[in-house]
Amino acid sequence: MKRMSFLLGLAAAALSFTSCQKELDQVLPATQESAAALTQSKNDLLTASPWHLAALTSSVAATASQEAGTVDMLARLKPWVRDNVFTYAAGGSYTANEAEIKIHPQTPQQLTGTWQLSAPGDSLTVTQENVARHYAVAELTGSTLRLNYTQAGKTTSSVYSH
Repeated sequence: MKRMSFLLGLAAAALSFTSCQKELDQVLPATQESAAALTQSKNDLLTASPWHLAALTSSVAATASQEAGTVDMLARLKPWVRDNVFTYAAGGSYTANEAEIKIHPQTPQQLTGTWQLSAPGDSLTVTQENVARHYAVAELTGSTLRLNYTQAGKTTSSVYSH
């Protein structure tokens, strides 16, 4: 009887090892894709394809009389702003495309400018019509671009995706 229990236990252990191997095989390809994404430069990630706004929040720093507050601004944006598409091209050119919905028919379809990403990839400067905006890059991956813009104690966080 003890020998039967031992053999059943041994068989169960062998089956569990083979099922673990199958799970590991399924995980490996995703890990290899992640490693490939890590080898891309920040410039390559930024210029890979156009970006569209996925989230927008605004927060105010806490003061002695007020608590810090964060407001979701994406739902408050007009449709002609929410559908815009932003392209960072290799070589430093930038295009903001009005996409399908425009506020007025005479509004230009595209606004162009330039962009420059800092060497470590932690800040982005976008220049359009002699106006430069400096953003802190909070996240830049193959699928997400998170930019923070701070002015007068107010931080706007914009999240873009492909």
